[in-house]
Amino acid sequence: MEKDSDRYVHSLLRSIEDGLQWGSSSQWSSSDFDKLRDLIYERTNVVISSNTLKRVWGRIKYDSRPSETTLNTLAQFQGFGDFREYKNSIREEEDSTEMEEVLGKRSRLNWFPFKSRPSIIFASGAVFMLVALVVLSYTSSEGRLNPDDFYFTSRKVTKGLPNSVVFEYRAQNAPSDAKIEIQQSWDKSKRQTVSRMDTVATSIYYDPGYFNAKLVVDGQVVKEHGILIPSEGWKAKLESSEGSAYFNDPSVTGSGKVAIDSVLFKENGIDKNNPALQTTYRYVDDFKDLRANDLIIETAFRNTTDTDRNQCQHSSITLLMEGEVIKVPFSKLGCISELELLHPDRNISGKKYDFSKFGVDFSNWVQLSLVIKKDMLTIGINDNKALELPMDGRINKVHGLIYRFTGTGEVRSLVLKNSNRSYLEWPPLP
Repeated sequence: MEKDSDRYVHSLLRSIEDGLQWGSSSQWSSSDFDKLRDLIYERTNVVISSNTLKRVWGRIKYDSRPSETTLNTLAQFQGFGDFREYKNSIREEEDSTEMEEVLGKRSRLNWFPFKSRPSIIFASGAVFMLVALVVLSYTSSEGRLNPDDFYFTSRKVTKGLPNSVVFEYRAQNAPSDAKIEIQQSWDKSKRQTVSRMDTVATSIYYDPGYFNAKLVVDGQVVKEHGILIPSEGWKAKLESSEGSAYFNDPSVTGSGKVAIDSVLFKENGIDKNNPALQTTYRYVDDFKDLRANDLIIETAFRNTTDTDRNQCQHSSITLLMEGEVIKVPFSKLGCISELELLHPDRNISGKKYDFSKFGVDFSNWVQLSLVIKKDMLTIGINDNKALELPMDGRINKVHGLIYRFTGTGEVRSLVLKNSNRSYLEWPPLP
């Protein structure tokens, strides 16, 4: 049965390759897998990471079979409800083809080519195959750019924030009428158009994080690399209809917890009860060899705005990894239908999933644990297991956390460690 199932997996992958017309997957570049990741997200609203796609296509050695979630998403990308529906369609097609062959065998044998001499049949077939190969070769290469024809790198001009980044690029090999863009993060709407003949462009980063900068030519990502902007301790941000304000570590940690006090609101002219208020805390750093295959995160936090204008108290914690994120949402119990959890391989909507365990009482501190062991992510809330999700062999570097609150919020503690050592304990031990 397993071999039979593998046959359908290979068939599904071949059908995707045929539809893309990018040539053999053995020749796909990293940017091709990145583009496929984006196409899958646009069509299914589910994220399958580039590394997972490489493993599925055998470009990264991995002995396990693709997860059911991954196969279902790939089948949906091809227009099917899930992988089972795809398999059923193949079976029906095979049964139909077999019946046609039985019923039509005699009529086909009477068709003119089958009455011809073997040499004529062979020559005709050879000519047909040659023409087909030429057409397929032209189709698969048409419109595709070779990433090796381009250059893209960057450097930060200072430490701390804000921080300008100087991008150096070479795009002279692009078509003369091509649109050249630099995308400084995941947000496609913030692409910056640059000249094909220039070689330098700059962008400014106001928030810490790990960003995938991309050189884009006529919509195709030809080069990309990561940019790490550390927070240098805690970095806080207030956003509302009245504007934005940023705060560095000492001003938000003096009370032994991460919090923005009323004095800072008043000094920056921001109404603490503004219904559009959003509070964000970031702790971003290079944690060296801390990776997603062996990770323990423990933190305590709470949303501190409970008014008629912030009835749900929506909050989230986002784990930043190299090229990927995991976003865990929270709210009052009555608002869980509006939650959405982001995972590298899938997005889980509260419209289709029971997030009752993520509905919390913010009058008390909420205890969250994220543990990744043996390719499995376990999410614990207040010492109870809330959800398990596969991680499919990821070894991404871990770069920190982002806390987001509608209204205001606080963080009491944060620990980042693995099985061997601790990388961060906040507040620091005396």
